[in-house]
Amino acid sequence: MNTPQFFCSRLLLLVCAIGLSARLCARDPEFVDVTERSGIEFLHRCGSPEKKRIDEVNGSGVALFDCDQDGDLDVYLVNAGSGNDVRGGAGTVNGLYRNDGGWKFTDITALSRAGDPGWGSGAAVADVDNDGRLDLYVTNRGPNALYRNLGGGRFSRLTDSGTEVSAWSTSSSFADFDSDGLVDLYVANYLRLGPEGSGRKECEYKGLSIFCGPGGMEAQADVLLKNMGGGKFRDVSREWGLHAVRPSYGLGTLVVDIGRDGLPDLIVANDTRENFCFLNKAGRSFQEAALFLGLAYNDYGIAQAGMGLASGDVSGLQREAVFMTHFEDDTNTLYLPGKDGLYDEGTFPAGLGSASYPYLGWGTFFFDAEGDGDLDLFVANGHVAPQVDGLRSTVGYRQRNQLFLNGGRGIFKESRRVLPEGRDTSGSSRGAACGDLDGDGDPDIVVNNIDARPTVLENRSAGSWLEVRLRGRKVNRSGIGARVTVSCGGQRQERYIQSGMSWASQCELSARFGLVPEAVIDEILVHWPGGAAEIFSGTPRQPVITLVEGEGKRLKKVR
Repeated sequence: MNTPQFFCSRLLLLVCAIGLSARLCARDPEFVDVTERSGIEFLHRCGSPEKKRIDEVNGSGVALFDCDQDGDLDVYLVNAGSGNDVRGGAGTVNGLYRNDGGWKFTDITALSRAGDPGWGSGAAVADVDNDGRLDLYVTNRGPNALYRNLGGGRFSRLTDSGTEVSAWSTSSSFADFDSDGLVDLYVANYLRLGPEGSGRKECEYKGLSIFCGPGGMEAQADVLLKNMGGGKFRDVSREWGLHAVRPSYGLGTLVVDIGRDGLPDLIVANDTRENFCFLNKAGRSFQEAALFLGLAYNDYGIAQAGMGLASGDVSGLQREAVFMTHFEDDTNTLYLPGKDGLYDEGTFPAGLGSASYPYLGWGTFFFDAEGDGDLDLFVANGHVAPQVDGLRSTVGYRQRNQLFLNGGRGIFKESRRVLPEGRDTSGSSRGAACGDLDGDGDPDIVVNNIDARPTVLENRSAGSWLEVRLRGRKVNRSGIGARVTVSCGGQRQERYIQSGMSWASQCELSARFGLVPEAVIDEILVHWPGGAAEIFSGTPRQPVITLVEGEGKRLKKVR
């Protein structure tokens, strides 16, 4: 018997076959917790369970990258330290897990020599010497560490690279800020700690006695490091204008080409103070312009507790929105770009206001969760004070993470049934990253939970996918800072290659697109860092393609 559902299903198949809409062909994603079967036994530690010092509450990030050049993503998890030792890791180290396929990972931390023992915050990845191997930068509560990739999953720590930064560093981002073909490094720093930690023992929060926040403490200035080649970096913070702004409590960093001129700009999410936005002035200096652009405060003119950062073209207009996560009893914030180049807050109209208000957000990223061609949003949540479990006015220390599905025009709706954390919250989450871990095309998720094992989520979406990897020749080898636009099946999608995002974390260094099944790719447009652009036509429909600089048709005028 032919039911109405039968005819609807046949119609949907016909629509997909003729390539009308990836949105109509996509289904809601399903994420499954595969942490146990993955073999990732990493256990995060960050100070005492009571969290009586401010340096015990931030947790750490995660990086997904191909550490051994075998074509798949490996997992690097940053650790902090245990007990009351404020000087270092106290026996804990970061963990590197090799992807062996089939959701099996092997701990190669000792073999890799990248198990940094410092009190870790986060990680960022880039090919700093353009040798085809991705190098690793780890931010610590000083000193930081740069690991050069030797190949085959082995690393060597560069002890005199100029990237050590003996401050309490949080997030970092690589980008070629001066367009010389080498990626430079921006490092966000938090605050100065005394020998015994915070220097203040207790403060009151909602009637509870907990650690004191950053207010009144000495902020530490961020740092810009220029890549000089040969594994050497030089501090150019003063000459690039960073000292023109007062030091702040930097937590999140993100590179975005706000001017769409091929020159990477940079956004910093500051804790309890106005955010920074450094505009790149001809590859020679920065001009801080967050207030002018509308990115410094929320719509009420209030400085929020900035933590995580994400950006993406959420409405298909070829302009990147900026998203920030914040503290509980406050909303996360979505900044939408206008035609005049300025930003307006669009949090509540986009459906991201009330849903975020009870939670304390950290890691975040835009990604196409179900393969329908638009960008969805993931947010990792977790409180900083375990004592709040005794309060009715909070959802608790361990909070569920959130996935917001994009309706197609930048209007989001939270889908609670998609994530397993919605039914069984397992941790207080911090860093988060996405990437295709099992080679089936769809983006999976890894979350680093404070004082707990990570959460590894397999995406079982049924979409059709394209991953675009870049290989620079004149520009940096990984194409960091490039903008990739794919035209296929009547859709035009844009992605930006970024190093260092979310909160102190690293997503895959490629551009991933959900496409109409069987539709032909009309063209791929790559705006390379520095401003040059190429069109790649006649690209075969394959799950993964690599585009090499210089092998496309060069455009004369780029915008």
